[in-house]
Amino acid sequence: MRSRSVLKLSSLAVAAMLASAIAQATPDNLLSPADSALPPFSMSDLGGGMKGLTIDLAAELSKQIGQKLNIDPASWSAALPGLASGKYDLLLAPVNVTPERAAMLLFSEPYLENDFLFLVKKDAPAIADPVGFKGKTIAVNKGSSFEAWVKSKAEELDLKVDTYGSGADAIQAVQSGRAFATLSSLQAAEWIGANNPQLKTSYRVRTGAVAAIAFPKNNPELQLRVSNALKCLKMNGVLPAIYEKWTGSKLAPTSPTVVVYEGIGVKGFEGYKPDAPKPVCK
Repeated sequence: MRSRSVLKLSSLAVAAMLASAIAQATPDNLLSPADSALPPFSMSDLGGGMKGLTIDLAAELSKQIGQKLNIDPASWSAALPGLASGKYDLLLAPVNVTPERAAMLLFSEPYLENDFLFLVKKDAPAIADPVGFKGKTIAVNKGSSFEAWVKSKAEELDLKVDTYGSGADAIQAVQSGRAFATLSSLQAAEWIGANNPQLKTSYRVRTGAVAAIAFPKNNPELQLRVSNALKCLKMNGVLPAIYEKWTGSKLAPTSPTVVVYEGIGVKGFEGYKPDAPKPVCK
């Protein structure tokens, strides 16, 4: 009986692997990774699938380009290597645009601001300036850009920096009172502030950085198709609506989630093309 059960499980595993391979190999489909523990962009749902901003974006882009965009549940650490190896066609989850990455990848126009946002307890005082954190303990995810920013201000503001193995642990430190605040990405903090009754968003760190969809350097045709579809989702209001659904926040008219930019790519970075065919929206 046990051997039959093992055989049945093995058969199911092989079938699942074959189905995955077929999905990746089908020319009618595109494949992007998405971390199943990266709210509000991608999260596991109770039905065994995934939900979030990236998942909704994939569905809407599929309609615009007339090609199915599949999501592969994969950790963020596997995303860029998977794109480089050809396993993935594109990275829908927001990729921070840097000169180093622009030298290796193609990008869509920006669709998210990559600012940082503090989270504090609900009863904490409002803070409109970093000086409001003077002398406080700030919990951060070890090795993150948030840790780097807080440490750069530590001497000036007399901050105590507590590092943790994960963002979730840093959040728990605030909830338990071990830390006054934690720092996170703008969209993640907005989502947490809207869904955690113990916490609220606080001071926003303007980094000037933006995030975009990434493509292999050798596929400018896909870059153009998806980039123009992204413009359509901005123009018809679908992308801003998806953002507000998952973050609970209203967007400024100047937000890259709203603004439709000229050309293809991110202006000021390698690979930007000021002239490109205009989008034809569905």
